Amino acid sequence: MFIKNKTDLNEFLTYESQKYGRKNKRIPLFCIGEKAYLWKYNALLRRTEYYVNKRNKVIGTFFRVWLSYYQNKHKIHIPINTFDKGLKLMHLGSFLVNKDVRGGKDITLHVNTSLVAGGTNDHCPVLGDGVVVGVGAVILGQVTLANNVAVGANAVVTKSFDEDNIAIAGVPAKKISNNGRLAWNNRQKIK
Repeated sequence: MFIKNKTDLNEFLTYESQKYGRKNKRIPLFCIGEKAYLWKYNALLRRTEYYVNKRNKVIGTFFRVWLSYYQNKHKIHIPINTFDKGLKLMHLGSFLVNKDVRGGKDITLHVNTSLVAGGTNDHCPVLGDGVVVGVGAVILGQVTLANNVAVGANAVVTKSFDEDNIAIAGVPAKKISNNGRLAWNNRQKIK
């Protein structure tokens, strides 16, 4: 899950640059448009992970400072080494993720989402591969979500869902359909 070497870094950046519609995996110096800012954040996050995990103190510190500046400027607080390959942020805006959260491959986060510890302990959410978190959703505490779960907008998830490819929503969240991320993607291809 963590970027351990240059090969991992290139794999992550190549895969994620395609998700953002980028022709290359470089960090852009100048950003025009929301997607460019989001890609810049993603590329900074992955390069910071690489240099910190490689234990390169000088370059790692430089990238940590640069990433921290960018996080504070755009209110995107996603710590390093929390998500596997394929992280996609849908819009610029507020994101809050605890450093102990673990997310699988191809996670999609919409704006104003929070993945945090519960109020009574330090346990954090664990997301399976392909989870989509809707606008304003909050996932808190010792919660595990199965693969391809779609979390509805403004949902508050306080319990685990072990069934793959379902949709959950509400306060507190409950299963609302068997049409999770995979079913949604199939409907988009048909149109």
